[in-house]
Amino acid sequence: MAAGRPRSMLASIVGWVIVALVLFWLLGAVIGTIRFLIRFLVWAIVLVALVALYLNLRAPADD
Repeated sequence: MAAGRPRSMLASIVGWVIVALVLFWLLGAVIGTIRFLIRFLVWAIVLVALVALYLNLRAPADD
């Protein structure tokens, strides 16, 4: 990166800031997707457990 002129150096800095912002946005999107999937999985497990418990309690006693 030969920054012979101040304008060239400023262009390099602006370019790196753009790259950093895009990477930050992508990282946020990936983390957000992973958090959504984990939340969805937890809700699905809770819902299945509650339905199983409901069906178990609703069944007639075997005694």
